[in-house]
Amino acid sequence: MNAAIDSEKNVDVDDYFLLAARVWNSKKEDYPAVDDSATSQKYFNNFPDAEKSFQNSDSFPELKGKDIKLDLIHVRYGINRFLLSRIVF
Repeated sequence: MNAAIDSEKNVDVDDYFLLAARVWNSKKEDYPAVDDSATSQKYFNNFPDAEKSFQNSDSFPELKGKDIKLDLIHVRYGINRFLLSRIVF
């Protein structure tokens, strides 16, 4: 995953912010895991840009109108730290 981040987004693979959008799965009655293939993800080099995208309800237009959970995660040397989380209907 780190090599793909570096080549596609020019993001520092040792220190970046990840915005994950997960759609409610009614069969499992839960949201998929952050690393699940069904999770939409965006990568950022800095917190202000990541936080702005987290607050913007149009960050993932393909998920508009669905019940989604947004998580803003700081990834540093492979360790995930959850910063912000919210559910958008």
